[in-house]
Amino acid sequence: MLNETHSKAIFYDTDMKKFLLSFAFILTSAVLFAQMKDSTSAWHYKTETYDCAIFPMGYIADNVIGKRFTPGFPDIDKAEHALLEQMLLQRDTTKKLPDMYRHIKKYKRQYFGYTNKDGHKILLINMFWDDDKYIKNWLKQMIMVQGGGSSYWNVKYDLDTNKLYDLQINNDE
Repeated sequence: MLNETHSKAIFYDTDMKKFLLSFAFILTSAVLFAQMKDSTSAWHYKTETYDCAIFPMGYIADNVIGKRFTPGFPDIDKAEHALLEQMLLQRDTTKKLPDMYRHIKKYKRQYFGYTNKDGHKILLINMFWDDDKYIKNWLKQMIMVQGGGSSYWNVKYDLDTNKLYDLQINNDE
């Protein structure tokens, strides 16, 4: 009788181990799948002076050409400092740059990192007016609109040379 009870306990213990291992495997698979599925969503990085989305290297953007990398928080901080220091020095045929600079805190930003043909690490900084009524998925997809004027613009920042360049402001229409 004692041996029979002991063998039943071993049987139940083995079944419980199989169940727990199966459950752990399913749970781990679900977590890994969720991470893989969401590997293109941006990280939300918000400070007192700026609110931005940092897109990982896995995100595919048509206008980001070159080997992609994921910018880190220090890269973003460096680029934000350059925006404040160098933005007014950019070539601007629209004459809207002073107003854009004055309201720079009201723009949300999207950061995309890539390496250019010279091997420099470049950040494409996509800027748009902080208006939740029109901009919903800014942490999941690159915001691109036709028109909108100075409410939508972008600029590139070279992490290696610490220079802003290639300012693009949308047309008004």
